[in-house]
Amino acid sequence: MKTRHSNRSAGLRSGALEGTAGSAFAAASGSASGFPLFRGGGGHGKARVFDQALSAILWSLGLLSLAAGTTFAEGTLYTLATNGPTSNRINLVFLAEGYTAGQTAQFSANARAVLQQLTTTPPFNEYSNYFNAFAIFVASAEAGSDHPARGIFRDTYFNSTYDSYGTARLVTIPPNDWDGNYANGYGKVDTLLQALLPDYDQALLVVNDPEYGGSGGTVLVTSTHPSSPEIGVHEFGHSFADLGDEYSTAFPGYPDTEEPNTTQQTNRAQIKWNVWILPSTPVPTPDVASYYAVDGLFEGAHYHPTGWFRPKHNCKMRALDIPFCEICGEAFVLSIYGRIEPIESVSPATNSLTSLTNSDATTLSLGLPHPSTHSLGVQWFVNGVLQPNATNAAFIVSGWNLPQPTNAIRADVRDATALVRTDPQQLLQASRTWSVQSAIVRPALSISPVGGQISVSWPALAAGFQLESTTNLDPINSWTGWGVISNQTSANFLPSAAPRYFRLRHP
Repeated sequence: MKTRHSNRSAGLRSGALEGTAGSAFAAASGSASGFPLFRGGGGHGKARVFDQALSAILWSLGLLSLAAGTTFAEGTLYTLATNGPTSNRINLVFLAEGYTAGQTAQFSANARAVLQQLTTTPPFNEYSNYFNAFAIFVASAEAGSDHPARGIFRDTYFNSTYDSYGTARLVTIPPNDWDGNYANGYGKVDTLLQALLPDYDQALLVVNDPEYGGSGGTVLVTSTHPSSPEIGVHEFGHSFADLGDEYSTAFPGYPDTEEPNTTQQTNRAQIKWNVWILPSTPVPTPDVASYYAVDGLFEGAHYHPTGWFRPKHNCKMRALDIPFCEICGEAFVLSIYGRIEPIESVSPATNSLTSLTNSDATTLSLGLPHPSTHSLGVQWFVNGVLQPNATNAAFIVSGWNLPQPTNAIRADVRDATALVRTDPQQLLQASRTWSVQSAIVRPALSISPVGGQISVSWPALAAGFQLESTTNLDPINSWTGWGVISNQTSANFLPSAAPRYFRLRHP
């Protein structure tokens, strides 16, 4: 697992999808009310997140062509998009559930629809290059999913079912209240992923059923209903960034655990998102139109109508088809950098000594990820001293210019995105340091007659020195420069009546 600083809680979590049993989900119409749905499942070793899937999706979804791939048992892995090595990217995997052998094209279309929804959701689109995406097609004997409340049962590969835990539109796979056998659901997911892509980060199960539903957790589940991708985005907030639901509808017994976007704190100085609150915004913040567009402290969140607060009047963690607020967006970016470092590679390696003699030079370089609309900031230092204008991903070091026999060359990298104002763990920055040794070796000159001329020669390590001559060693007389030595190894001069002296001088 590539996690730098994990903020994931272990085990099962409860979350929320808007709606009530027997009626359409309230979120489909923008309502902020809701009842909790079970968000969780088995615990595989790469429990990372479906939000990662969200960001990953700025790619051409038409790449999902189920024509060739890596096959294991009944599943075949296909690449949707590659933006870097799996060891240094957040790897998303879409799995087919309830698709028969002849429905690969339909799975392709449904997966593209989910990806399209994800790629249009900020802030994930800004970091799409930080993600790889894959798909695993596995055939089911029958199409669809179980609806036990209506007596409908389908023979599907992962044994998905609606009506989980008494909620009609909560779609889960075993172990659940209908089938407690891990091997019938999550176990199959784990087996496929460990065989085909052990370095995966988030699995997303696309269930071939048109009824509205889904769930979040270790494996995020969504149906093929047109609104289901929005549910996936919301659930991604829970799984990836540990965001909480901002619903005000009371749910007795819901755990009183604060999340990045929920709090009971009313002291302005101690509110976790206080850097986003303008001094002119009252705290608590009146939930009236004049404050709808600003960050503040709005009462009603975490399934409490009073006593719990959220950052903004509305947010995707409160109602679907609403953008994430700034505080939730910040949490997503911090979660991304909790898994992906701002520096992904260096050259040469930092664990070996680089030696330079005289004018020898080497290039130190960084491999950096690339957000969609901005670049990461770079600054180079030599022995702790900032180097002016050294802000590129590559830095040329010359032996002439190093002040010490052994020097520390450091590169600092930082993502200065406006999406983040508070980074207590300094996740958006990283440094690398090289040890570079510099030695000045004085080359010797040789003088010999050649065809009526005087030939002055030197070894290759004289490159960078300046060849000078004089006919008088009196200190007040200046030396005449003949040029800086590069690739040549000798120079010829006509004899002179007076003695001529030559030297090599470091410029």
